Amino acid sequence: MRSVEELIERVRGQGGKATSQRILIWSALKGDVSHPTAEDLYVRLKPRLPSLSLATLYNVLNELVEWGEIRRFDTGDGRIHFDPDTSGHSELVCMRCHRVIDAPTDAVPRRHVPERVAGYRIISHSEQYFGYCPDCQRALEPASTREE
Repeated sequence: MRSVEELIERVRGQGGKATSQRILIWSALKGDVSHPTAEDLYVRLKPRLPSLSLATLYNVLNELVEWGEIRRFDTGDGRIHFDPDTSGHSELVCMRCHRVIDAPTDAVPRRHVPERVAGYRIISHSEQYFGYCPDCQRALEPASTREE
């Protein structure tokens, strides 16, 4: 994701305004590795900007997705997550607690990403691996196994 200053230039260059809502949302997303949902961001940002509406938040997030500044994805938990890291990378998704983290780059083999597929110009890609995080693995172990 570009810097907040670059996003301000972009929106102004398109005749838009760098509103306090946009700047707050852009700042919150910059460098965020938590893969937040819109609702997560809303809870985090509402105390800092009481006038923020969920509709405005969704509009700004969708704008960033259209610009290619963030990525929107589903992990199967019924909520849409956002990621400001648009580079081709993999995510690990826990099927129990729904935690999402970026896979360590040395843990997943890099694949060649074609420039075009079926007429589509490829901008970026991602992969998701589903499993159980270490905390959930421990919680799912039978009590007798943990005591040994």
